[in-house]
Formats: sequence, structure tokens, C-alpha cells
Amino acid sequence: MKTDAEIHLKETVSLINTFGGGIIDQIIQRREHPHPRTYMGIGKATEIAELIKTRNIDTVIVNGVVKSTQLFHLTQMYWEVNPNIEVWDRVDLILHIFEKHARTAEAKLQIELAKMRHMGPRMYGLSEELGRQAGGIGTRGIGETNVELMKRHWREQINRTKSQLNKLSKGRTLQIERRRQQGFQTASIVGYTNAGKTTLFNILTNKKKLAKNVLFATLDSVVGEMYLPEIQKQMLITDTIGFIRELPPSLIEAFKSTLLESIHADVLIHVIDASDLQMHDKIQTVQTVLTELGIENKPIINVYNKADNLREATIIDLKSKNGVVISAKEQAGIEVLIKTIQTNLFSSNMAPHV
Repeated sequence: MKTDAEIHLKETVSLINTFGGGIIDQIIQRREHPHPRTYMGIGKATEIAELIKTRNIDTVIVNGVVKSTQLFHLTQMYWEVNPNIEVWDRVDLILHIFEKHARTAEAKLQIELAKMRHMGPRMYGLSEELGRQAGGIGTRGIGETNVELMKRHWREQINRTKSQLNKLSKGRTLQIERRRQQGFQTASIVGYTNAGKTTLFNILTNKKKLAKNVLFATLDSVVGEMYLPEIQKQMLITDTIGFIRELPPSLIEAFKSTLLESIHADVLIHVIDASDLQMHDKIQTVQTVLTELGIENKPIINVYNKADNLREATIIDLKSKNGVVISAKEQAGIEVLIKTIQTNLFSSNMAPHV
């Protein structure tokens, strides 16, 4: 049976492939606690240095959220074998993917804000480290002086980007309010990244939004109309960014303006990859993010997707849990889902459907 480390590493490999792939060497170290200086043990860090030299590696990705000083010390070690080496942690990798996939001005600003929030503490750690190295007894180190300048510049950049995002956010809020005044009911599709959210969105709205079998194919929220034939009403469906485990609060905060569509929706459609062995952990991840957004108590329809990969007994079990089982790929179970959405939106009892 695979260990948690192997499962999490597989997801990181998927992230790397989403970013652009390349030849990937994988190494797992089992430790009770991260090493205070280099995150991984010194022996393992030295082993990787040898690998960088023999395999001509240009990027090392540590599968975790790593302190700035730990990344700095690792980079220092690896400079000796490759002066151009880059050392990233998991958040760096996700941010690089976001940056590559951003298309709209809003997405680009959100990523810029997330990067600044992530890199700020790292800049301080690096400057303080250099300050300790440069400063002597009774003197003020160069790094110490630069820290204050960097902090001021960082705060100014943060405030400028937040101001630009707030303007876009106000526009989005006005759009949401206008829809409410026009009597539109709204549902927002949420879920773990690559669960099939965009494919389902395309089916429900008859749109042709790009749906790829990669992580974070969607960064912007998109709104489409869906017709409910039984009551002859139009409603709105939104598709937005997928969630992932260990998503730092700074990333969630940066994408708040995009996630407004989910925050203000009347009902949430939680798309779940039912064929995923880590399904329950990923459900918990989504619930954690919804709690951080303050919308965990909204009516939720659990949609178990990828039924074409499930045994009949598993499908029966999922249906017994009041979930809607579908295959977006084969467009199976869609009519049942539409009826469930209609019931949740237009019944007098808007209790959560879980």
C-alpha cells in the first residue's frame, strides 16, 4: 500500500507536469520533523547536491511549505554545484503554475498579490541572514538596513495591488447584486482541482470552456446560464478555481475576489472525483477551504463524478449517502443533478444537501 508521502509526491509530479514537465527525479525522506536548517536532513541534502551535479538539474522542488531561511541554506549548498540552481517549495510551484495560466487582469493581479505575500517573509529572512553575516560588533549590518527598505517597498506594492484588486472586486460585487435584483438564482461549482468541474460546467451551460486533464486549468470564475425545464426558469452557474491540500491562507485571501461568486451563491455544487483513492481526504480539504471562506453552512450538493470508473456496488453506496452520482465524461446522471439543483434552489426548505 502506498504511503501518504508517495501519494502526495504523485500529486506534486502532476503539478510539475502541469507547469511544463521535464525529466523528474523523485526522492522521499522519512523524518519525524523537518531539519531546522535545511528542512530535509543534511545527509539527504548532500545526496541531492550530488544528483544536481551528475544529472545537471536546474530546479529542486521540496514537497512542503518551507521556511525562507531553510530554502536559503539549501540554495547556498547547491550554488557550489550549479550557480543557476533554483530551490522552490510547494507554494512556489503552485504560484508558477498560476502565473503561467493567468489570462485576465484580475487573475494576474491576484497572483501578483499572492506572490508578494509569499515572498515577503522570505525576503526578510534572507536580508536578516545577510545582515547577521555582514554586521560586526558595534556596527549596523548592510542586510539590517536593507530589511527596512525592502519592507517599505513590499508594503507599498501590496497596498497598490490590493487597491487595484478592490476596484475589480467592487465591479464583480455590483454584477452579483444586479443579478439578484433581476431575480436570478445562482449555483457555484466548487471542488478539488481536476475533479471535473469545468467539464460539468460546460454540460450544464452548453459552453465550450477549455477543460484539460491538468491541475488548475481554471483560475478565473466564469458565469453561464442554465435552463430548468420543469419550472421554466433560467439560473446562473459559476465555475471557479479548484482547491488543493495545504493551500496557504495567503493564496485563498488573494483569490477572494474570484471566489466572491462562490461566497454569494445560493447553493454550492461540490464536484468530487469518486474514482480517487484519496477522495475522503480531498473532500475534507474542500470543506476546510469553505470554512476559511465562511461559507461552509451554505446548501451543498455533493456530486460524485467519474462514475464510468466505478463498480456498481460503489455507485449504489454513494447514492445511499444522498449524493448525486454522475459521469461528466459520458454525460450520465445529469438530469438527476439538474432536478436536485432545482429542488435546492426553488424549494421553500433550503437545508444543506450532504
